Amino acid sequence: MLSHHDRQELEKIERWFELTEPALAARLRAGRPARPPLLRLAVLLSLDITAGLFMLLGLILNSPALLLTGMITVTAAVIVHLSRFGRD
Repeated sequence: MLSHHDRQELEKIERWFELTEPALAARLRAGRPARPPLLRLAVLLSLDITAGLFMLLGLILNSPALLLTGMITVTAAVIVHLSRFGRD
């Protein structure tokens, strides 16, 4: 159980948070997760596109090295996508 002083300090922090970051405070109150940053989304998309291109080039050029690189990149992309869902 929090002491009276601790509760007052916590209320001050809550008020400060609502004044400085009202949109984030509203999302947290509603239980909705924050949107992923634009940079993270760009990295995810570029990883997906790169993986697809490696696999496509590996098939077209009949290159096992490119195909293997594409498969490794796809695996990395899946891991990154799954880690994203674990945080949301």
